[in-house]
Amino acid sequence: MPREIRPRVLLTYSRSLMALTAAQSLSDHGIDVVGCDSVDMTVLQFSKHCRGHKLVADHRDDPDAFIEDLIKAADALRPRGDAPFVLMPIFEETSIIARHAGRLRAAGLTVAAPDERSIIQVEPKDKLPAAAEGAGVNFPRTVHPDSKSALEAALESLNFPLITKPVRGVGGRGVARHDSAAKLKTWIDAKPPQTRAEWPLVQEAAPGDDYCFCALCENGELRAWMTYRSLHGFPPKRGAGVLRETVDSAPFREEAAKLLRHLNWSGVCEIDYRWTGKPDDKPSLIEVNPRFWAGLFQSVASGVDFPWLLYRQVTGDPVLEPPRVTIGRRSKVPLLAFLSAAQAISEEEAYFKTLSERWDKLADRDQKGFGAFISGLFDVKSLGAYLKALGATREQTADAATDFIPLDDPGTTLGVLFVLSSLIRRGELPPELRFDD
Repeated sequence: MPREIRPRVLLTYSRSLMALTAAQSLSDHGIDVVGCDSVDMTVLQFSKHCRGHKLVADHRDDPDAFIEDLIKAADALRPRGDAPFVLMPIFEETSIIARHAGRLRAAGLTVAAPDERSIIQVEPKDKLPAAAEGAGVNFPRTVHPDSKSALEAALESLNFPLITKPVRGVGGRGVARHDSAAKLKTWIDAKPPQTRAEWPLVQEAAPGDDYCFCALCENGELRAWMTYRSLHGFPPKRGAGVLRETVDSAPFREEAAKLLRHLNWSGVCEIDYRWTGKPDDKPSLIEVNPRFWAGLFQSVASGVDFPWLLYRQVTGDPVLEPPRVTIGRRSKVPLLAFLSAAQAISEEEAYFKTLSERWDKLADRDQKGFGAFISGLFDVKSLGAYLKALGATREQTADAATDFIPLDDPGTTLGVLFVLSSLIRRGELPPELRFDD
């Protein structure tokens, strides 16, 4: 009998847990998945859900070479017959792929990315205020100064605390909070911007907690959606969510629908909101990410299989009924969840700083060092607070699904070497797991 010709999807950024989630989803629906990335030894490469892996140029270093490599991959991997062949971008390379969608379609790929005309209304971030105003949605007052004098003028009408964020960037990198004009100016002076593009956006801090509204749209109309919030971030207070909980989308749906209709959005996106939790308060739009999101596992585990729904949409099988969402579902990246609790205490207590100083003395063979270190280790107040935080985190994560290595796919454990090598070589986590100061 002739071998069945299966649909094929080329997934980018195969180093990420997002790509692994997408591969699991698509593979379970009978689709061959091939990953690609500019690095070897990725999470996806070792997964049983992946049929192959292609090395491509880094989209940040050489976008043109990246696109050329995708076209070459398409030529090499194209399935026989008329089986669907989809390019599904995962992370920040989505915008570059959208920009070159015409060339990629000419190479025989169905491009599962939003239209570039929609993306450029929200990216770079200095475009978003105009889009929010055009859509008539709630958005914190935001300015983009290009000089110290412009900053001084802006500060006269803005209310502290203020948030600064880079015009370009993903994963919240470079976001900072400032409680006074003096602190903001000191922060600016530490690394003076040289061009308008280097000047950050300055935004009034919206009250409430962070929520992520995740959506699939077709021609501006919502087809599927869900919302989760981060119970813990790493680093705490500004980092990527490492313990997430699915919540009711009702407080966000109307605002999101107005914005996405205004943008005529097609495809997936994730919208960051801040909300007080009070029914009479509208959520504040913070950011639109024109791509998949770090908590994709959380979305799928909650009943909304975005990779599969996106594949269906771009191959002519539109989503007619939104999937049912499991409210209250929790997921975690276990190691980072506990690091988050540990760092939260270290930021509030002198416990770890004291231990570090005493350890240094111990290492220098200070005669009193050992006793001082042991004394510090069993400081009742500080150690008690730390253990209490770890206990609370353990209780919060006890019933959470693990957003890391699937038990039925142990080969992906080898892909974790990428995370470890990133820490060793660069001293930092990969972008989708990291928020920089």
